[in-house]
Order: sequence, then C-alpha cells, then structure tokens
Amino acid sequence: MHAQDSLHLSCTPNKSTTIKTIVLAAGYTGATYVCYRYFDTRIKNFAQSNQSEAVSSVTHTSEYAGLGASNIIITTATAVTSIITKDKKLQKTAILLVGGHIINDIVTNQFKITFQRHRPNTGDPYNTFDWRGGPKTNLSFISAHTSNAFTTATVFATVYNKSKWVPVVAYSVASLVGLSRIYNNDHWASDVMAGAAVGFASAKTANGLYKLAARKITLIPQVNNGHYGFALYCSLK
Repeated sequence: MHAQDSLHLSCTPNKSTTIKTIVLAAGYTGATYVCYRYFDTRIKNFAQSNQSEAVSSVTHTSEYAGLGASNIIITTATAVTSIITKDKKLQKTAILLVGGHIINDIVTNQFKITFQRHRPNTGDPYNTFDWRGGPKTNLSFISAHTSNAFTTATVFATVYNKSKWVPVVAYSVASLVGLSRIYNNDHWASDVMAGAAVGFASAKTANGLYKLAARKITLIPQVNNGHYGFALYCSLK
C-alpha cells in the first residue's frame, strides 16, 4: 500500500495561519485552566446530582468508543478495507490513524505520569496531584478515552473534510465520549478538555508529517496484539 498525496507544500510558511493557530491554542489552554480553577468541582457536583438510569446507560455504552481496543479495531478495519478496495482516502486514513494514535499514546501517557492527578471519584479535591514522583495510581489528567476518541475523529474529519456529515458525526461521537467520562465521575471537565486538545493535535501532527513524507516515504500501517506500528520505506530519489 503506497501513501501518495497530490498536495504540494509551499516553501513559504503561511504566517497568518500560524498566528491564528497560536492564538486559538493559547485561548483554548486558557479556557482549560479557567475550567480547572473555577468550574471542575461545580461541573462534577452538577453531573452527580443529575444522574438517571437512562443517561447512565448511554454514557457507559459510549465510553467504549474511547477505549484503546476499540480504536485498534477501527484502525485495523480501516486498513484492511483500504487494502481490499484500494481506496486512496481510506489508505491515508489508516496511515494517519496509526501515526496519530502513536503520537497520542506517547503524549497522553506523559501527561498522566507527570501530573498524576486524583480522579473525582476518589473524593479528593480537584487540585490534588502526586506529580511525577508519585505511585502512578492516580492518572486522571488527561483523559485517555477522550484523547483516543478525538484522535480518531480528527483523522476522519481531516481526510473527509469536504463531507457534510463525516466531521459532524466524528466529533459528536468523540464529544459524547468526553462528556460520558465527566458524567460517570471518572474525570474532571478539564481532563476532558485537555484530552480533546491532545487528540486533535496528535491527528493534525500526523497529517502534517504525512504531507511532508508522502512523496518520499511509503508507510504500511500495522496493528498487532494491542500495539500500533508501521513499516517504512524511503525513496532517496
């Protein structure tokens, strides 16, 4: 399976796009901090005081979309289908899913190990952290379910950006996963916000690397025993 892309990269960076990205990233980071500082506890209390059996059933089911195993299945199914159908967009999607999840797994795990934040279901305050020297039992920040879901959603939304419904469905499912983690008292709202950002950024980074490498490198996605990987072939011509 050969990764090819008809897009040609400009040698001159688009300064306005770069500035816009920086501003949006800074704004989102600020909003996440404000949520952490002033709203995490309020959102937790609101969610826990408005529990219902029907909603709980939906949220527990939707959480499966954020599991690593579920995303492995999605990646594998996409890769196999792309090979059978020889669909170029699906081939690119499979490659970005592998690359995006590799990046996301690394970044998410480093956040968890560095902060070691206590989950809301422990009953501890929102600002309780063990930090990097802790026992690695409290890993609330960031939400891996959410980052996984947003990595997958962003890949599909990026590849099929001209579709009217793919980005909407993809991000709706990912958002439901994040909200479910809050509703089920497994994560603070700021954990979910940060997880969404990491998942989004991981997929976009993979897409950027794909554009740079598409004309020189062939990647074949591989998923085996719960591990993401790829075979890489480089042309020096």
